[in-house]
Amino acid sequence: MCSILDDLFESIDRSDIINAKSINQALQAFIDDLVQLRLCVLSRWIVGNGWPQTPDNEKINKVLGELTAEQKEVIASIVQEARDSGIHDVLAYLTDQINVDGLEIAKNGVIMASEPFDTPMHFDWVCRKEGDPWPDENG
Repeated sequence: MCSILDDLFESIDRSDIINAKSINQALQAFIDDLVQLRLCVLSRWIVGNGWPQTPDNEKINKVLGELTAEQKEVIASIVQEARDSGIHDVLAYLTDQINVDGLEIAKNGVIMASEPFDTPMHFDWVCRKEGDPWPDENG
């Protein structure tokens, strides 16, 4: 029995395993990069010193100047949620394009995996932004 298994494992093209791992890592890097980019500069401006001091921003800064710190925090949270929602929606769209229309996304020449953990990209992104680890690729 062991020799049959040995023969089976010998016949496996190990480059496919390495390629599959690279494909999964490309997706993980893509999602992790989006998690790193999610913090919205506008939210920081709201709770900070406002928009850059230009004539176009005077009205915005006037309104922000009239808000309490608590009100600014609430608005900053809403703005951050809007940004998160936009990222989520784009990832949901990309997932549909990959699964329905055959879109492929490549990074450094490596085509990213499509749902290697049986979850769509927008789900993976939400989990990662909440601090969850990636699932174990080995089950």
